[in-house]
Amino acid sequence: MVTDDFYRALEDRFRGSRDLIKARQSVYLPVVEAVLQRVPKKIIDIGCGRAEWLGLLGERGMTAVGVDLNDEFVARGQQAGLSVIKGDATGYLGQQPDQSYALVSAFHVVEHLGFEKLLTFMKEAHRALDDGGAMLLETPNPANLLVGACNFYLDPTHERPIPSVLLSFAAEFSGFERVVVVPVNRDFLHNDLELLPTELSGASVVNKVVSALDQNFMQAPDYAIIAFKKADNESIPIAETLVTPLALPISQKETEDVNALFARVLEAEKERVALQGKAELAAAEAAYLKLEAEKEQAALRAKVELAVAEAAYLNDRAARSEERVSKEQAAARASELEAQLHHAQARVAAAEDVAHRSQHHVAAMLASTSWRLSSPVRAGGLMIRKIGRSKAAVNRLAWLGLLHAVAYVQCRPALKQRIANVLSRMPRVRARLIRMAGFDAIQGVVTGAAVPAVESIDRLTARGRKVHADLLGALNARTK
Repeated sequence: MVTDDFYRALEDRFRGSRDLIKARQSVYLPVVEAVLQRVPKKIIDIGCGRAEWLGLLGERGMTAVGVDLNDEFVARGQQAGLSVIKGDATGYLGQQPDQSYALVSAFHVVEHLGFEKLLTFMKEAHRALDDGGAMLLETPNPANLLVGACNFYLDPTHERPIPSVLLSFAAEFSGFERVVVVPVNRDFLHNDLELLPTELSGASVVNKVVSALDQNFMQAPDYAIIAFKKADNESIPIAETLVTPLALPISQKETEDVNALFARVLEAEKERVALQGKAELAAAEAAYLKLEAEKEQAALRAKVELAVAEAAYLNDRAARSEERVSKEQAAARASELEAQLHHAQARVAAAEDVAHRSQHHVAAMLASTSWRLSSPVRAGGLMIRKIGRSKAAVNRLAWLGLLHAVAYVQCRPALKQRIANVLSRMPRVRARLIRMAGFDAIQGVVTGAAVPAVESIDRLTARGRKVHADLLGALNARTK
């Protein structure tokens, strides 16, 4: 048999501090205040224990009496100036007049009673409550697997865990017309689970696993039923506001990574547009220079032909004219015309050289490594203009760009080995690349070697083998 002093020490060790318990129980105060506004009668707390609930009610000026069988708890409550008496839950309630209380409460008591005594207790509570009153019962929640399989049995006096559906039905069977089930104390769990953004590859599979863990291991560790004697009680809507489902948040870190990726894609598109503009400008400049050179060359050729004709004309005139033009003057004139011809030919050669260098500059830029490396980006930019800038389209574009980059690297063994060496020291980046491009497509680049197959799943549990099979199926479907 568990002694009173042992149970008091057990509560002090595992129940939590008085301030913590009062903080948890304060969630019920709006309902209690609403009930007392319509039914100004006393509150009775069955199994009051360390009397945290009595102290919380007293701080707000509410009249309450506590009942407990443990002499240690009774003495401590009386020393604190609280109204605490020793007595059995069912026996004490059975001695009370009909409709004498506004609220009957019991925190972590019903799991100690056994089911037959529990039904008797509920019927006595229903009789002792005013028609406008309510019954508040809090108990461990077996829907939380850690509570139902382990923490519940830290108390050796516990009989059995009671599912919320069963306790709610028992209250209705005992005559209560409206029952509200309130999961409580989940905010006091250290829950670090987060969902991946749906834009990421494989997020749906991972989020199913995360949600299953949250639903089974991160359920509220306790729950309460607030049973109203009459279905038209005006405090019922207030009790219903305590039921607040908590959805898992989306991972902020992964969301930031996705947004950063979108920003990099847009920046690459801007750079591609700038490079394309420079290339078009260079091509236009080369075409202009070539045209100007051709025009100048034609003009010089015309001048040369004119000079040659003029020289021939002068020679013929000198031969036929009766004027006395010396052969020296004719030779000087011919030399001058020949010099003009050479000068014109030099200008033509210079113009052709400028046009040739412009064409060579454009060809070198189009054949450069940066122009080839930006080819996936130019293709991605063209696709963005065609299909728009929705998140799904940009995500598809980023995936195609990554596949182009992988194909480029795989054709260059030395570069592939360098990238594999770098990514071996960056496991998070490597994992993200595998998630985005697909394991089979990027395996040879980010790992440098094939990933070893799973040796055996025989030692896994049945649920572990099912999770393994689901993940393997998702991976095969993704790679197809």
